[in-house]
Amino acid sequence: MIAIRNIERSEAANHADELADIWKKTFQDAYGDVFTPEAIKAYGDEHHTLEEAERWLTMPGTRAAMAERDGEVVGFYIVRYVECPVFLPAASAELKQIYVRASEFGQGTAHELFEHARARIKGTGRGWMWLFVADFNNRAKRFYEKLDFARIGPGPAHTVGAEKLPCSLLARCL
Repeated sequence: MIAIRNIERSEAANHADELADIWKKTFQDAYGDVFTPEAIKAYGDEHHTLEEAERWLTMPGTRAAMAERDGEVVGFYIVRYVECPVFLPAASAELKQIYVRASEFGQGTAHELFEHARARIKGTGRGWMWLFVADFNNRAKRFYEKLDFARIGPGPAHTVGAEKLPCSLLARCL
């Protein structure tokens, strides 16, 4: 059974190591067959550090949650309460990241994390959720399509090592 727990800003220092660890693991799981091990390690060493995790967990307007199975962190999400760069007909928030371990693929964990994030955003009175997804990430694109996200524009390129990856901006009504 999956348990989802909110990570409060006041507890960020106690959970930054967990976020940094799950970031590295899930990034490897998601992109291990796309990038070289060296590129993944370099990206993680720059972006998935304890300092970056603590920064994200304490950033104003940002909330996070982690999913656990049998006491082990198996996924997470980060939500930012910022407006979409493209006009939406109501207030919105960004689903900045949602990742689960490969062992959780097809187990419903990502869906549970998504529903938790959706309810959290909706509870603030916002009517829309948006995100960026790498265009080549077919697993993620299928996941978001099933959740009724639609492409509303291009996103910024995501750089990993020497690779610049085109992204799309997706949104859905809550």
